[in-house]
Amino acid sequence: MEEEIKVDEKFKSAFNMGYRVAKELDLKTQIIKDQEKLMPNSPIHMGMQQYIDEAKLSVNIKKSESLNQSTDDTFKRKKGRSRGKGPSL
Repeated sequence: MEEEIKVDEKFKSAFNMGYRVAKELDLKTQIIKDQEKLMPNSPIHMGMQQYIDEAKLSVNIKKSESLNQSTDDTFKRKKGRSRGKGPSL
């Protein structure tokens, strides 16, 4: 049986606010250098870090999809080329 985890409403709202702020600012890195050392358990900063981590993950996924698409395009171009048979331009 699963254990139900309850989250404090103040923590939840602060975490969500941090996430929304990071999303609005489109943060790619932390605002404060070494913020984990300064505020290790701040829900606002935890929400910001969550957004930054998700943004990095989505960028990596887009890059891999782009690389897959470019290799597919290269394969298609090679496949259609003449291999010395018939006239060429």
